[in-house]
Amino acid sequence: MLPRTEPVNTRAPVQKQQAYGVEIAGLSLQLAGTEVLQNLSLVLPETGITAVIGPSGAGKSSLLRCLNGLYQQWRGEVRLQGRDIRRWPGGWDSLRRQVGLIAQKPCVFPCSIRANAVFGMYGWRQRKKAHGSVETVLRQAALWQEVKDRLHAPAESLSLGQQQSLSIARALAIRPGMLLLDEPTASLDPRSKQLIEQAIKQLAETMPVLCVTHDLEQARRLGGEVVFMCEGRVIEQAACERFFAQPQRLESREFLRWSVCDCD
Repeated sequence: MLPRTEPVNTRAPVQKQQAYGVEIAGLSLQLAGTEVLQNLSLVLPETGITAVIGPSGAGKSSLLRCLNGLYQQWRGEVRLQGRDIRRWPGGWDSLRRQVGLIAQKPCVFPCSIRANAVFGMYGWRQRKKAHGSVETVLRQAALWQEVKDRLHAPAESLSLGQQQSLSIARALAIRPGMLLLDEPTASLDPRSKQLIEQAIKQLAETMPVLCVTHDLEQARRLGGEVVFMCEGRVIEQAACERFFAQPQRLESREFLRWSVCDCD
């Protein structure tokens, strides 16, 4: 009798497919006859920070507005968590609850700190019973210790940095799946900038965070990925440490050296 042998597995091992939080392919945008974004393609991880840098007019803020649905006339494909955002259930309004956008200038409403934090929640009953959520999001935005004893004070009484933190907390209260930040610390003092950067790093542990910044040192501190844009195109995308140590493109090296770019 021949010895029994185990069947040989001739199939190649299955490679685990990397999951992406955002996939962008061929994104183009024209505003007032000008091509603002040109056939832009990139991917963002499920979690972590991606800093978007580049000269003024590179299309960085326009990219955020396309992802958030504020601009809807773009061409190409954008997928969030594997789903085409043009076919998002509930439409653009529902998408914006999933993709929070924080602008450079903080926006607070003429009501209390607490009311601002829960402003986006559905229904007055939910907002009224949201004390636990208020504490959670204010802690996530590194603001709780500073305002916990004055939650009913006017939000407009807060400093500029505190107002920006409150804007982040308000976005977090509706539990977004992604956070977009457009120069979130540009007009803040060093202490406020440090607090918000710490908050961003913590948030990025659970969601993709896309942060536009002109501050190259901030991009270094945030870590994660770096996307360098110029004239509506992605010139280079790389891990932060590698990008700043060994940029692969001439345009990237010139920008890091002189803070100017000639991508023609």
